[in-house]
Parts: sequence; C-alpha cells; structure tokens
Amino acid sequence: MSDTIEIGDTVTFTYEGQIADGSTFHLHDDGPIAIEIGSGELVKGLESGMLGMEEGGEKEFKVSPADGYGEINLDLIQTVEAEMLKETDITPEVGMVIQTSYGNCHVTEIKDDTVEISYNHPLAGENLTYSVKIVNIQKK
Repeated sequence: MSDTIEIGDTVTFTYEGQIADGSTFHLHDDGPIAIEIGSGELVKGLESGMLGMEEGGEKEFKVSPADGYGEINLDLIQTVEAEMLKETDITPEVGMVIQTSYGNCHVTEIKDDTVEISYNHPLAGENLTYSVKIVNIQKK
C-alpha cells in the first residue's frame, strides 16, 4: 500500500484557487476539508493534481477549463431587456447571481437597455491554478 494519494483515499487538505489573472476565487482558510478522492466532489483537475502527493506535501498546479469548470457554452448565455429586471426590483450588477425558474445565472455584461446573463458556471472557460497542502491521508 502506497503512502501517496490514490483514488478512494480520504484526503484532508487546504487549498487556494486562482484564475489566470492572479485573483483568488477560493481560499479555504477556515480549516482543512476532507474529501474522498474519486467521489466527484471536486473538479477533475483538482483531484487528479493531488494524486501521488504525500502527507505534509505542498504543490501548485494548473487546471485547464476541460478539467475545471468546463468551457463556456454560448447556448447558456442570453440577453434580456433591462426593463424586465427592473420590473422584479432587481438592479443588475456584473457578477450578481440571479435566481430564475431555469436555475441560477450570473450577470456578465450590462448595456443601456439590455443585460447579458449566463447559466455557465462563473469559472467556466478559466485556466485555474491550485495551491494545495495535504494535511492527512486516510487510505481506502
């Protein structure tokens, strides 16, 4: 049995995630989390990047959109009339999440009379960098 992370192991770790421009999208600083590797609870690239790491190990690695939150699907982007949102007492701001009958979307662009919304994950299409520190490995 290996002392390194394998599929099925429960791994306790902390991590920071950044997008290509260097801004942080996630900083897990409220204590480590424990996840079973291969359970699908994490994006594919984060799980695969941890494979082979040892307890106490630290690693930084990049994850492509295909192994992260997916590529941007243009079919999931819509333009709506700004007036429609005003009627529901919503003052749109870029990045704002709006609950709709089709699920949550986020505002990606605001023009004079229209608002662009996207049902893609906010990190879709982004190249990601993860910095991971392994706290504990519980073998399967």
